[in-house]
Amino acid sequence: MSNAGLILEQIIHDQETAWNAGDGLAWASVFTDDADYVNVLGDVFQGRDEIARQHVFILGGPYKGSHIRIAIRKITEPAPNIAVIETDYDLSRFNTLAPGIAPTTPGVLKSRMKYVALKAGDQWKFIAAQNTAIQPTWPRPSRT
Repeated sequence: MSNAGLILEQIIHDQETAWNAGDGLAWASVFTDDADYVNVLGDVFQGRDEIARQHVFILGGPYKGSHIRIAIRKITEPAPNIAVIETDYDLSRFNTLAPGIAPTTPGVLKSRMKYVALKAGDQWKFIAAQNTAIQPTWPRPSRT
């Protein structure tokens, strides 16, 4: 893994730690001032301050005491100062979920978060992220 990949892996780990500590400010601190974040409902939050406000709210309310596990699926570096990080989130111990969002499996909401990171100077920050909930499985035709 590249040096950038190791740094980005650590940033994701730090986000996981912040979430599990209920610290929305720390969770959002890795975004740029003008970042865009799309949550599982499709709501768009613009800028680190708005992203932080939303995460302070949810970690103090519906997701208070929740636990998240983040697994990195892939890190792609299309340019020396750009990276795309694809992750799988498992959220458990939540109090409630937003209307229209159901646990993927009993007690666990799984989602896929995709981040776009930008390196400015020697620091990586997220300029965009989108979280997509994985809905409960139901009978689907097989892929052949």
